[in-house]
Amino acid sequence: MLFVLKYFVNRVVDKKYDIIVVGGGLAGVCAAIAASRLGAKTALIQDRPVLGGNSSSEIRVPVGGADYGGAYRYSRETGIIDELLTENAKRNPTNCRSIWDHILWEACKREPNLDLYLNTVGKSPYVENGFIKWIIGEQITTEKIFRFHAFIFIDASGDGRVAYEAGAEYRKGREGRNEFNESMAPPKPDNYTMGNTITFLLKDVGKPVPFEAPGWAYKFLSDKDLLYRPHVHFYRNETFWWIEYGGTKDTIADAEEIRDELIKIVYGVIDHIKNRGDHGAETYAVDWIGVIPGKRESRRFIGDYILTQNDVVSLKRFPDAIAYTGWPIDIHPPEGIWSKDPPALILHLMGRPTVPFRCIYSKNIKNLLFAGRNISVTHVALGTTRLMATCAIIGQAAGTAAYLCVKYRITPRELYRKYIKELQQLLLKQDCYIPGVKNEDEKDLALKAKVRASSQATLSPPEKLEEYKPLDRIRAQSFVFSENFLEVVYVLLKNNASTPKFIAAHLRKGEFIDDFRSKEDIKLVKVEVPPGENWIELPFEAELEANNPYWIMLEPCELVSWAFSSEEPLGTQAGAWDRLNNFDPPIYAIKRHRGTYLFKLKPESRPYGPEQVISGQTRPEKATNIWISDPSKGFPQWIELSWSQLVEFNTVYLTFDNNLDRPLWGYYGIAPELVKDYRILIRDKSGGWREVIHVKNNYKRRRVHRFSKVKATALRLEVLSTNGDKSARVYEIRIYNE
Repeated sequence: MLFVLKYFVNRVVDKKYDIIVVGGGLAGVCAAIAASRLGAKTALIQDRPVLGGNSSSEIRVPVGGADYGGAYRYSRETGIIDELLTENAKRNPTNCRSIWDHILWEACKREPNLDLYLNTVGKSPYVENGFIKWIIGEQITTEKIFRFHAFIFIDASGDGRVAYEAGAEYRKGREGRNEFNESMAPPKPDNYTMGNTITFLLKDVGKPVPFEAPGWAYKFLSDKDLLYRPHVHFYRNETFWWIEYGGTKDTIADAEEIRDELIKIVYGVIDHIKNRGDHGAETYAVDWIGVIPGKRESRRFIGDYILTQNDVVSLKRFPDAIAYTGWPIDIHPPEGIWSKDPPALILHLMGRPTVPFRCIYSKNIKNLLFAGRNISVTHVALGTTRLMATCAIIGQAAGTAAYLCVKYRITPRELYRKYIKELQQLLLKQDCYIPGVKNEDEKDLALKAKVRASSQATLSPPEKLEEYKPLDRIRAQSFVFSENFLEVVYVLLKNNASTPKFIAAHLRKGEFIDDFRSKEDIKLVKVEVPPGENWIELPFEAELEANNPYWIMLEPCELVSWAFSSEEPLGTQAGAWDRLNNFDPPIYAIKRHRGTYLFKLKPESRPYGPEQVISGQTRPEKATNIWISDPSKGFPQWIELSWSQLVEFNTVYLTFDNNLDRPLWGYYGIAPELVKDYRILIRDKSGGWREVIHVKNNYKRRRVHRFSKVKATALRLEVLSTNGDKSARVYEIRIYNE
């Protein structure tokens, strides 16, 4: 026995890092890459052979986020997750999950400050005076035992084993309705959670293929046995998110039983599709069945703040915001597939609520951060924060915060108290988006420059009419207006009556472009609509604040319709009165939707000026925050930043437009809006221009260029071509002497 103990002690390998990240899902990957890029010596410990968590080839859940699969404009996550998904879109035409696994692996292996430990279980933390000193890592494949020491630990493992064993306070189950006044919570608290899911793939082999279900498979004899659970698109594995079980169990302690039950359910669903009724699946064969369940919920660790339903629904902007969400609150019945109710309760949000930093560090373990679905939220709020792209940006925030903790030798709580603004500014610099927060970096020389450009576009609403939408409900259209006085808005309407009709039109202001919450009129006009198709003049004659979002709302009017197009100019948003939820009592509001109601402005709006590249934000929010050149002018087009005296710099950060309205997951190709070929030139003291950077075939949103120090009175970005768009499109230019 003494020999065995001695052998164990001798084979423990000590490893020392600044930061340890436990969990290699998208939250952990982004946390580890963020910390290591900033200079912290980092280890990423993952208990599986692949990275990606629920998105990996082992589980195959689609990567969702605030854009709700492309339903919501201006919402897709940027930063490291955008880099990863962009690479996948370029290199993975069939969205093969194994290629995705290796894109994540490659991204981690590329970082010189990051060590990756796959097949390694992180556990058994040693805690002293509230600080984790080290944890044990057991690598299954090599039989090595590591003792990982670090200054900061990030638990991004989902279940949070290290946090749990360290004694971090946590919640599990559903809060009662009265605790946080959450309308979507159950009347009384309980220990139930959302369940787990196993998915599968069917493949069309071109000829009839039988399927024989094993005797242990559950039987779903008719569609009534799968009520509210659509399966028409059975050839897509994301169709079967509703194959869910385990919410009434313990998703950790009962994990093996839950997996076995899910396999029985999966075989029963396949049997139903193949053998129970006509589903058109005769030529489809089983191609893959998962064996590792995707998990939605287990422990939620308590921070200095617990995010609630009311915070999310009110779109609360916290002073310590470090990320955002936007997917609807989407919570599932604990009974899963055996529930007689719909498989999800959904409440659509009216915008993008923020996540505060206080939700991602432990209330009682001093050097512990969280990232992913285990952060400090209620069961209801988890319904929106649990999406993987949301977890990824929270992970990047956690990794960035951990770096600052190492830099200043402080705890996360001390960081919140002393350096939260620095954390926010550093996240913005890494192309993260925080609603309401702007670039205020004093070291950014671009903010001190004058900006001009070769041309700029005007806001041109679509002219192509595709259909008419009846005014059987309130319909709304927003736009960014660059001027101080709005004379007229013209709308293309069709009156199907034989006599004139009268409509009421309201002009209101939004806090952001896709914000339809205001009930305060700037102006209300009532106008006549003659029979037939006509451009109707809405004479608002209103003084406005330049470069702000405004929207017009047309009240319902029988037999009158508003012209509609699928084209969407940047800086606009369509909406219509609709139900936001799928449960009672019904909640109605103006809900954002894709497309544009046809309109014209007098005077024209020019919201894409060159000054937008130093607006401090890198996506449309209150303004468009983008320079767009005149599409009729061709290429090259240029934008220039100049100073009254020589300035010294060696680094330029560029943020291009890769179409934030288009989902990256499952999309193959390069956004046509992206700048493809470009040059960076500087004007030295002699007044001549000199090229310092020349790039061809760019496909990335974010580019950072470093070169030998120069002294210049101006910098010019010259766009030579795009990947298809007729305009040069640039969100931000930053300039540093680093």
